[in-house]
Amino acid sequence: MKLNKLMLAGILAGATFTSSVYAQTLKLAHALPTEHPVHQSLSWFADHVKDETKIRVKVYANGTLGNETSLLQMVQNGTVAFTKVSAAPLESFSKDYKILSLPYLYSSEQQYRDVLNGPIGDKILASSRDDGFVGLAFLDAGARSFYTDKAIKTPADLKGMKIRVQNSPLAIDIIKSLGATPVPLPYGELYSALQQGVVDGAENNIPSYYSSRHFEVKKVFSYDKHTMVPDVLVVSTSVWDELTPEQQETIRKVAKETAKQQEVNWKNYVDHATADLKTKGITFVDSDTASFQEAVKPVYEKFKKENPDLVDMLNDIQNTK
Repeated sequence: MKLNKLMLAGILAGATFTSSVYAQTLKLAHALPTEHPVHQSLSWFADHVKDETKIRVKVYANGTLGNETSLLQMVQNGTVAFTKVSAAPLESFSKDYKILSLPYLYSSEQQYRDVLNGPIGDKILASSRDDGFVGLAFLDAGARSFYTDKAIKTPADLKGMKIRVQNSPLAIDIIKSLGATPVPLPYGELYSALQQGVVDGAENNIPSYYSSRHFEVKKVFSYDKHTMVPDVLVVSTSVWDELTPEQQETIRKVAKETAKQQEVNWKNYVDHATADLKTKGITFVDSDTASFQEAVKPVYEKFKKENPDLVDMLNDIQNTK
């Protein structure tokens, strides 16, 4: 009789543990506006996780719960289950992420997708587990280019300018190599910084430039496309470890499907935003890409010297066809 009671207690305890995620609503928070294609994709992720696992996921947008840095910290301590973060600041947690911020890393968009969706991408996503979060999927974030008050056709046009960058050593090195002064700032502070002249310009993709209304203060967008740094959908390690293997497998599958959905959402939004920006008088400039590629060569030399353990991965990326 006592044995049966012990067995029953063990079964109940196990049931409570494995179903604990059902009893609460998991939080997915990010800092982007609700009209941004990434928000649309993350909402798609939340809906499909609920449909396929019965786990409820509530999405908090617009930095409601904090900026990108604070949200990642919340994910690490388990108070937020999921967030979207650019790969650039993740290099301070896992060295493997550094490689994704290198300028002109890919020869084509197809190579970009093949790398991120293949074994190299999977290795990078798994590399931060011991830092409190696990990468589930890379989300397309397009190419980053400059927006200022004037055309940026060559690196010489950036000389003496203060350019906002993400808090990433590589991002800082890139801007320095192009002759400008990098100014790391939280994204939520950028509009006022542009407006007040704290910085002369910034670098980002079309959806962020448009959805955050930075075009209201900086009306020239120059396509130099110096980096293609993806966003990353991450989950708290502590939350992840509470899930059953079946739940983990399903959520990984949904995350990969979300990456495909993001490609569609991204393209549609870029087309819409570009067309609307043209009606608002925004000037688009095609930069001399070759001159930028030449200017950033020292960034690669420094990267290889400081990260010899990543040279093989860099070669594998560049050899991906």
